[in-house]
Amino acid sequence: MISISFSRFVRRAALAGLAVAAASAGAADRKIIVLQAVTGVASFFGVPVTEGIKFGLDEANAKGALGADKITYEVVNTNSMRAQAMAGVTRYAADPEVLMILGPSTAVEGIPAAAVANDVKIPMKAMTVATGVLNAGPWSFISPQPPQVTMPQLADYALDVSKVKSCATIRFIDNEAYVDMERYFVEHAEKRGMKLLDRTGIKVADTDFSTVSTRIVAVKPDCVVLFTLGPTAANLIIQLKQAGLPGGTKILGQTGLASPQLVQIGGAAVEGVIFNSDWTPGGSTPAGKAFSEAFKAKTGKEPDSFAALGYSYAQVVVNAMKAALPNPTREKVRDALQKTKDVPVVVGNGRYSYVDRFPSYGSVFLQVKNGRFELAPQ
Repeated sequence: MISISFSRFVRRAALAGLAVAAASAGAADRKIIVLQAVTGVASFFGVPVTEGIKFGLDEANAKGALGADKITYEVVNTNSMRAQAMAGVTRYAADPEVLMILGPSTAVEGIPAAAVANDVKIPMKAMTVATGVLNAGPWSFISPQPPQVTMPQLADYALDVSKVKSCATIRFIDNEAYVDMERYFVEHAEKRGMKLLDRTGIKVADTDFSTVSTRIVAVKPDCVVLFTLGPTAANLIIQLKQAGLPGGTKILGQTGLASPQLVQIGGAAVEGVIFNSDWTPGGSTPAGKAFSEAFKAKTGKEPDSFAALGYSYAQVVVNAMKAALPNPTREKVRDALQKTKDVPVVVGNGRYSYVDRFPSYGSVFLQVKNGRFELAPQ
């Protein structure tokens, strides 16, 4: 009797082993490269974007999003440098197991890297809004909504909600994304009757804005619109107010301001600043709130806009990888990305689509109030 029970145990164990082996044989790793600026000038958003991406990919694996398959990824640092971004695309495209590249972080890196990606034919989904990435060819994508979509919204907000009639603008001139944003804002605003009293270009590395501030204060605009990143915007606002900018002058900006560093650096000077944003702090949908709570539980900190964007981009990539199964290739992943429609995300209105290769997911307006980002008056 003992021997019969033992033999049954052996047979069952053997069958279980065969089942595991068969499942393992059918499973495969699907590799992507997360190419981001985790050091350098763009690291203040490259780091949280990377954290959001990793959180999203790990969650997808835990939920078995690809069935028996697993997404493997490697985080590669560009150090915010175009040469390193281009080298990263070249290097990892040579590995046939790499299906796509998620990054790089900025227009400075993304536009030249997109040219490489199209030459070597590997899908690349950059974090920048610069449409120059798209011009490189069908293998390169942008992740945030482009200025053609968001800047008319910002101009309409300035005119219809903030009730301004004249503005001055300050833009980065060495980052194509911010050049484009300022241009589309001005084009739409002027068509609607806004007067642009001053349009100033600065560089990403600039820190002394005393001359610019004095000139802008002298023309007495109703508002100043900043097309820079959060840390630069904070320094600009401090120096504008030191130069005598009246408290009633509206200060507006775009998604680049959605960094905690705006408040950390700007302090009381940035109170009341309004900008359009992809993410409502804490989440505006059940999925967004669940992500916010889970991210905080894992990392110990609230997700900012960039972390939420990284997480959402991961959802889009997972959807494309799933659509490319059972035998994904770079071509299949590229084609799946192009067909992205209504993928659930935690930013904007909660649905991410590509429309003529432009991302679309909606946005909100936030303001700095009591040192925090809150929904702005609508």
